[in-house]
Amino acid sequence: MKIVQCTPGTTLKGNGTGGSRSTVGAGSVCHLAAHKLIDEGKALAALALQVEPSQVTYAKGEFKSDAAGRSIKLGELAKEKTVSFMASGRFESTYPNGCHIAEVEVDADTGATEVKSYYAVDDIGEVINHAVVEGQLHGGVLQGAGQVFGEQVVYDPQTGQSLTASFMDYYMPRAGLIRQIHGEEHATPSKISPLGVKGVGESGCTASIPVLVAAVTDALRPLGVKQLDMPLTPGRVWRAIRGAGA
Repeated sequence: MKIVQCTPGTTLKGNGTGGSRSTVGAGSVCHLAAHKLIDEGKALAALALQVEPSQVTYAKGEFKSDAAGRSIKLGELAKEKTVSFMASGRFESTYPNGCHIAEVEVDADTGATEVKSYYAVDDIGEVINHAVVEGQLHGGVLQGAGQVFGEQVVYDPQTGQSLTASFMDYYMPRAGLIRQIHGEEHATPSKISPLGVKGVGESGCTASIPVLVAAVTDALRPLGVKQLDMPLTPGRVWRAIRGAGA
C-alpha cells in the first residue's frame, strides 16, 4: 500500500504536524479513503466470488460471502488489479480539554522544589493508540516542567555573550523531574473529525506550566511570597522567600 499526501503534479504542500493536527487531518482523510477502498473492494470481491456486492462483507483485511461460502483477502485482489482512491476533507479545529493537578513541596532552606505527584485527566476524543497518548502526555508534562523549573537563555550583561549556548550549560528537563505522572482518559468524541479524535500533542505542556507555577506559588503564599517569575530555580525561589521574610 502506498499513501500519497496530495494530488501528484500539484504544488500543494502541508505545513507540518504542529498544533496536534496529524490525526485530526491526515488520519481523518485516510479514514475516508479506507471506506472508499472497502466499498470498491466489495465490488471486486463480488466478481471474484461470483455473488452480488450486497452479499459481501469486510473485516480484518478479508472480504467474505456467506452465500458463496468463500472469502478473498484484500491483498489477493490487489494482485489482480491496482486499486487507487483519492479522498479529501476540510476539518476545522478541535477543542480538547482536561484537568491537571500537581502536588509540590518546596524546601525553604534551599529553594528546591520537588513534584510529589501529578494527575492529568484529558478529553482528547476517541483514542486510537493509548501508548502514544501516554507518551505524549508524559513528554509534554516534562517539557512544561523544564520551562517552569530551569529552562532559560542567559546572556552575559557586559558582553552580550550567550552563557547557555550548548547543552552543557543549558538546563535540560529529565525524566526524573516528575516521577509520578498519573494520566486518565475521559473521551468525548469530536463531532468535527470522522474519527471522533481531538488533539493531544500539546496537552501536557499547555497544562503543566500554569499548574506547576500555581502549585509553587500556593506553597509559598503563607511565607509572604505573592509573585514568582519563571524559571523557578532554587536560587530564585530562595531569594523570594528571604525577600518576603525581610
